[in-house]
Amino acid sequence: MRTRPEERFHVDFQVFLSWQEKSGAVRRAMGRCVDLSASGAKLETLDKMDPRSMVLVHSEQFGRMGNATIRYCLREGMKYSVGLQFSAAFGLGDPVRRKMLNGVLCAET
Repeated sequence: MRTRPEERFHVDFQVFLSWQEKSGAVRRAMGRCVDLSASGAKLETLDKMDPRSMVLVHSEQFGRMGNATIRYCLREGMKYSVGLQFSAAFGLGDPVRRKMLNGVLCAET
């Protein structure tokens, strides 16, 4: 497994995704972000999503998080684990975003 050079954070917050299917229909889905880094995120969702699709990611905490490509979508029990790669780095070093990030971090066990 490839490791990423940037810092990763175990988080728990709701995200909203929207994308356009090949047919032209606009789809929307909700999920929970459980892992976040500057280059990507791992989500849990009830919706199956097609790898290589481009989605717009939004959350109440961070607002518009940006566009991302779905890298994988794996079924895990009753949910799907979805890996996203952001088109542009998500600036977690920004002081305002760092403060918001502290509010969604999971306690380490």
